[in-house]
Amino acid sequence: MKQQPLISVVMAEYNTELFLLKESIKSILSQTYGNFEFIIIDDCGKNNVEKIVKKIGDKRIKVLKNDKNKGLVYSLNKGIENAKGKYIARMDTDDYSYPNRFEIEVNFLESNSEYALVASNCDYYDEHGIWGSINGDSREITRRNLLKSGSIVHPTVMMRTDALKNIGGYLDYNRCEDYATWVELYFNGYKLYKIKDKLLNYHLSLDDYKKRKLSKRKGYFSFLKNQYKKLNPTLIDYSSQYLKTIIAGIVPHNIIYNYHKKKLNK
Repeated sequence: MKQQPLISVVMAEYNTELFLLKESIKSILSQTYGNFEFIIIDDCGKNNVEKIVKKIGDKRIKVLKNDKNKGLVYSLNKGIENAKGKYIARMDTDDYSYPNRFEIEVNFLESNSEYALVASNCDYYDEHGIWGSINGDSREITRRNLLKSGSIVHPTVMMRTDALKNIGGYLDYNRCEDYATWVELYFNGYKLYKIKDKLLNYHLSLDDYKKRKLSKRKGYFSFLKNQYKKLNPTLIDYSSQYLKTIIAGIVPHNIIYNYHKKKLNK
């Protein structure tokens, strides 16, 4: 009898640099914990995902192709709908999971049934290598953490599938669908946790900062207007979020990039 996967890894692919995509997939297939299915949603980009996967030859990988380009949220929710695992592990196409990521996260969720989500610390890298890290002690994610937005790095997350499906999957807020979903989980009584282990190498380069223009932040402003209020923010909380978003959108991207590098390397 075929073993039921405990984890469903969900990845959405659209026009990732081929080398990064292959290395990201490789990092999942090299996990010390192997009872998972790997769902890759092909969102009709330039890469031939079917050909890449066929050449890899790992039967745990399942490719679902959209009929046209439909965006990240649609693709992630399609993966979740098709997931068979007890847990959903998120993975992006240009990040690398460290080999023990799944083993550590599964052990946590299996031992701590009160939590619906576990995230971790991570390293940041670009074409020059690792340039910074997010560190910090293990702790429960509180309302105050969520109000400040920076608590959870999306591709480090593993969640209970039933909890994610109970809230309807990822919420459709462009470029902040993850943050909106953490708020929704919390609002519905689910508990979130972050462990101190660094389990992912997160790709964040100067080119990524170039995409963070003010004109592309409509989804975030919509989130602040609608979803954020579920956290009962104060006027100061609102003002802080609006101000940070505007500053990040108008200050030259290289200045923001170098500021974050300096901050993470203290």
